[in-house]
Amino acid sequence: MHTIQKIRQEMEQVWKDFFEKNPDEKEEVILRWLEERLRSIQNSRDEDKEAYALRSRESIAPLILKRRIWWESVPEASSYRVYVSKDRSIFEPANFSWEKTPGIISKLVIGKAEIVIPDEWPEFPTELGTYCIGITSRDDVGNQSAPLLLSGLFKFHAPSAPLRGGVE
Repeated sequence: MHTIQKIRQEMEQVWKDFFEKNPDEKEEVILRWLEERLRSIQNSRDEDKEAYALRSRESIAPLILKRRIWWESVPEASSYRVYVSKDRSIFEPANFSWEKTPGIISKLVIGKAEIVIPDEWPEFPTELGTYCIGITSRDDVGNQSAPLLLSGLFKFHAPSAPLRGGVE
C-alpha cells in the first residue's frame, strides 16, 4: 500500500506543476482529453490483439462459396461426363474428342444431374477465370452425346481480411 500512496503523491505533484505552468488550461478538459486518449490507446491495443488472435486461429477458415453445375437429366442416359477447360475452342467439333481431348479434364457423374464444385470434384481448377463446361450423356454401352456447353466465372479464393478497424 505504501508504493501506491507514493505514486499518488508523485502524480499529484506532476499535475500541480502542470497547471502552475499552464494556468489557461482547465483541469476538467485536460482530464477528459487524457481519459479519451488512454481509452483510445487501450481500444487500439485490444483490437490489434483480437484481430491477431482471429487471424492466427486456423479454426476460422475463409468462406468460399461452392458452385453447382446442373443439367436436365436424359431418360436414356446411365451417366454423364462433365468436361472443363478455359479454352472454348476445345469444344469445337474439329477439336473435341471426349476424354482424349488435350487440355481438358473431365469427371464421370453417375445417378444424378449435378455436381458441386469443389467438394465433388477436387481436381477442378481453382485459378480465377471463366471456364467452359461441356456435359455429355452416356448410355449403358458407352455411347456419348455431343456436349451441352456452359460457361461461368469460377473463383475459389477469398480476399484477405482487413488488417485494422474499429468500433466507435
